[in-house]
Amino acid sequence: MTAIASTLRQCKRRGERASRWTLRRDASTKIVGRASPPVSPEAEMQTITDEGLFSGTCVRVDAGGVAVLEGMRSAAPPGATVTFGEGGRRGVLLAHREPKTFALMFEEEANGRKKVDAGDGVLGTVGEASKMEFACGPSARWAAGRTVNAFGECLKGERMVTGTDDSSRMMREPPTVEDRKPITTPLVTGVKAVDVLAPLGRGQCMLVSGEPGTGLSELCLTTIAAQKKTGVRCVYAALGAQASRVEEVEKRLEQDGAMEYTTIVTVDKEASEGERYAATCTAFAIAEGARAVGQDVLLVLDDFTGLVNFTKDMSRLAPQLNVAEGTQEEMEEYEGMLISASLAERRRFLGMTLQRVARLNDKLKGGSITLMGVMYHPKGAYKKSFKGGMETSGSGGAVLPNSVESIKGFDSMPSAVQEKLRKALAEKAKAMEHSSSEDDVPEAAFVQTRPMVEEFMSITDGQVFVDSYDPEQGWIISAKDSVSRIGSPGAAGPFRSLNFLQLRLDLMQSDDMGTFGSSGAEKSKLRSRSEAIRGFLKQKQGEVASLAEQTIGLFAIQSGFTNEKTAQEVELMLTQAYVRARETLSEEVEFINKNQSSELSKETADKFTELFKSL
Repeated sequence: MTAIASTLRQCKRRGERASRWTLRRDASTKIVGRASPPVSPEAEMQTITDEGLFSGTCVRVDAGGVAVLEGMRSAAPPGATVTFGEGGRRGVLLAHREPKTFALMFEEEANGRKKVDAGDGVLGTVGEASKMEFACGPSARWAAGRTVNAFGECLKGERMVTGTDDSSRMMREPPTVEDRKPITTPLVTGVKAVDVLAPLGRGQCMLVSGEPGTGLSELCLTTIAAQKKTGVRCVYAALGAQASRVEEVEKRLEQDGAMEYTTIVTVDKEASEGERYAATCTAFAIAEGARAVGQDVLLVLDDFTGLVNFTKDMSRLAPQLNVAEGTQEEMEEYEGMLISASLAERRRFLGMTLQRVARLNDKLKGGSITLMGVMYHPKGAYKKSFKGGMETSGSGGAVLPNSVESIKGFDSMPSAVQEKLRKALAEKAKAMEHSSSEDDVPEAAFVQTRPMVEEFMSITDGQVFVDSYDPEQGWIISAKDSVSRIGSPGAAGPFRSLNFLQLRLDLMQSDDMGTFGSSGAEKSKLRSRSEAIRGFLKQKQGEVASLAEQTIGLFAIQSGFTNEKTAQEVELMLTQAYVRARETLSEEVEFINKNQSSELSKETADKFTELFKSL
């Protein structure tokens, strides 16, 4: 956990006030923190206005209209409009990586709509960043129910509405620590395994990770559907595999009654990483516009491809470190850690983007942005390849070689060991063949490395780690690897009353039990409880579990009504209980669903007890 991220999280928990932080580089090239007073938007604009134009020469035009400039001051603010040469070609400044600056070219149609420009003819021309004009996202009110492109323009031809009190710059600095307030209100996802094992609070930044084909998009769409009647505004950025299926996504949300409070931001399936990053920033801008007028917003980035791969493109196009062969890369002190200069650069870039997620204080109308960001990791990266304990190459453990010839001393090993290794290699080859046959899974083209996934784990407020998914059985979420670093303040009130954290501990103990054997009365009891919990967490595709439904299930488990029952028996009993509760305890059910932060009263708990006794 980094120092700045830690400070922000502590503020979320305790509401402490602190000075605004900026970063500068001193003479020894180390990164140090410098406190500075908050700057008002008016003062910020005056500072920019008083400075001259920021200019640089275009030295390259990369794929998808990404113009690379040299000589532009790094003080030029990201999001500023850039004008190229006498022809007036235009772009938006995306980022700096010394000594280069990156801008995404766009052209305006006759009606003023923006779209990506290939950038032909700007090579060698001078680009000037405007000191007053910035790219802005659309009005959040206008964008509700619409599907927009990387610049916020409606795909169906309507001209974008912007410049309102609920519109924001495409790129801006994150809220200061003193602008934030603690996370104390839950955001119920409607996915039982998430709400119980890694609850999400309004204002939290949550990573959602799993292998391709584990239903991560479905999980996020279910969460959006669960916000119906909660007043939470939603923004869904289809930037990875879902970009090619955006019409299906829109139809799905319309069927769920969720499109009316949702904006979809998308790109063409062949979009450049620069365009995907711009779309990511536009999604943030729409969410910030809604937050500015006091709304709670759920922002789903499906997936983090644009943010991650654009950093790789910047490294490719602006290699800062010319490291001679046989020497080590320059190291820097960054937030108390000694890391490589390129990693420090990347962490600054990622951190500044993700820290736009926050719950604001009451002076700023108290709105929030909650982020669910999808990231796929390689198949087998977190799984053992066979029972002997050797793991695949992405796992961080021992690596199983590809052939017996590469195993040192194989011929001198006992025959039993040789046979075991041959069998393991055969299983590995079979698994690799199976994996390659699944390359047609759309998500497979958007996989990130395990180190990258774990870097995001370190800079977010927690992660939901999906082991597997079945449309009939729901998501199997790792109790060990899934965690909310906000803790119980982000959980629903009834869950806190029912000691929901015990369920996560029980599942972890049950999983560990398989490693050490499963005999004995105590282990049998734990195995039975684990099966009951699994029955409770089962969820078919398309189902949204209300908070009241989840509360009734959790109450049954914690009160012992599921003891000695199979997962199927528990599932059937809880279904019957919820149907009867809606008939006989409708007021209690409605109160729980509408007051998600309220703890379960003794009177309601007594009524639930009578309910289960009557089944």
